[in-house]
Amino acid sequence: MAAAAPARSTSSEARWPQLDALRTLSLTAVVYQHTMLPRGVLLGDTGAMGLMVFFVISGFLITGILLDARDRAESAGAAKRGVLGRFYVRRFLRIFPLYYGVLAVAVLLHEESTRRYLAELVTYRTNFLLARLGHNVAPVTPLWSLAVEEHYYLVWPLIALFAPRRALWGAVAAMILGSVGARWWIASHGGSYQAITMPTYASVDGIALGCALALLARETDAAVRQRWLRLSLAAGAVLLAARVGLGMINQSALRYAVNVLPIGLIAVWLIDRATRNALPRWVGHRAIAGLGVMSYGMYVVHRYVMHYLGFDAVRGPQVFLSVFAVSAALAFASWHLFERPINDLKRFWPYVPRGAVAAPDDALRAARGAELASTWRGARVERQP
Repeated sequence: MAAAAPARSTSSEARWPQLDALRTLSLTAVVYQHTMLPRGVLLGDTGAMGLMVFFVISGFLITGILLDARDRAESAGAAKRGVLGRFYVRRFLRIFPLYYGVLAVAVLLHEESTRRYLAELVTYRTNFLLARLGHNVAPVTPLWSLAVEEHYYLVWPLIALFAPRRALWGAVAAMILGSVGARWWIASHGGSYQAITMPTYASVDGIALGCALALLARETDAAVRQRWLRLSLAAGAVLLAARVGLGMINQSALRYAVNVLPIGLIAVWLIDRATRNALPRWVGHRAIAGLGVMSYGMYVVHRYVMHYLGFDAVRGPQVFLSVFAVSAALAFASWHLFERPINDLKRFWPYVPRGAVAAPDDALRAARGAELASTWRGARVERQP
């Protein structure tokens, strides 16, 4: 299959079926982990690997959206404060209705853990809650990653919109090195798995890798970008082999420091290819990509589905198939009847007002913004992280 030219932009109007399919595969890995409890040095981290891919995709898409909006605002002489406000409104419309709706239903159904930890859940502190407890809590455990995402949404837009462009690379490096260092420190001092991997300061390396990919797409030409992507793939493969070796000799601190960072490095290469339709043709199949569009809903509900089907203490293929099918059905209904109608309201809050006019001295940046926008002209639905 011939690959399209490498994309220089991640416009918020783009749809990439193969990227949606990667989300489906990542979601499948998470559900597999929870319903099958696989064992082994690498297989036992199936869910964590799936989450890492989700994090990289999120960093890539959000950073692309923010940088493109920043360019358009600067070209049109529009206030970037307005971009920031509209970004938060749009995030609210996409994330909060489903999340709080699921929590409300769980409370009404008297789900014990949701009621007990409702204060942490509604304020997106689930990851710090589990780190403090030192163990998972069914069925709310998967919500820890949504807390990390929300913390990222609060801080990163301020950096991406207002910091000097050269400072963004430093922020990316700090996120990666800080996460690796935090995991090593906590693990070397006997912290629990939850304390090592779930706090925000220990789990943003995947998101940072996605941010780096979005920056590469805008600040390098195709040849330079592909050299960096091949290096990322090679580094991921080497670190993955090292992580397996560390697990076999029980070097826990170093193993946890590395964690699933190798999967993130490999995911950077995969995501770039997905945006160019350069993965195998089956990856972009309509059925697989369609599930990716609804992956957020499936992720939020799947562990609750498992709980209410009576599978908290049961694992096996029948659990995986049942939970996956019911979660997909609920997510399908939620997307078409609830999420998408709310999502459509975002048209009232464009990142940059359509009536903004470029100032004469910003002509070059305006031309660049028009070129980036035309790259994805004709796309139908906003590319949602």
